[in-house]
Amino acid sequence: MNKEEAFNVARKLVQEAVDVAHSAGINPATVVAPHCAETGAAAESNEAQDAQPLMWHNVPVIIDNDTVELFEMPKADEDSAQQPVFRVTQSTANLVRADFERYKASLERMAEDWQEEKARVLSEKKRPSTVTGRMGDNED
Repeated sequence: MNKEEAFNVARKLVQEAVDVAHSAGINPATVVAPHCAETGAAAESNEAQDAQPLMWHNVPVIIDNDTVELFEMPKADEDSAQQPVFRVTQSTANLVRADFERYKASLERMAEDWQEEKARVLSEKKRPSTVTGRMGDNED
C-alpha cells in the first residue's frame, strides 16, 4: 500500500469513527481528539529524535539510501580510530524505530561481533610478522 492509499483508508476510518459516534449520540471530538493529541505528540517526538543523532546500542546510525543490505557496518580495518557504524536506509531506520525491542538483540550482537572482529584485526596488526624457514630446515 502506498502513502496515498494509506491516507485514503485512514480518512475513511476516521470518518467512520465520527459517523458511529454521531449515531451513538457521542460528541465525535471525544473519540477523535485524543488520537489527534497522541499523534501530534508522537510527531513532535519523532522530529526531536530526527534532530538528534540516531544511536543503536551506542553505535551511530547513518541514513544511506544507497545501502543494499538491511543493516551494513564497515569492514573492520587496521585503523585504530575506526569505529562501528550502522548504515541503513531511511525505511530500515523507521522500521527499527517503530519496534526497537524486536531488533535490539540483533543490533547488540552485530555491534559486539564488529568489536570482536576489530580487536582481532588490531591484534594481528600488532603481532610481528615472522619469516619461517623452509620445510626441512633445522632451527637451533
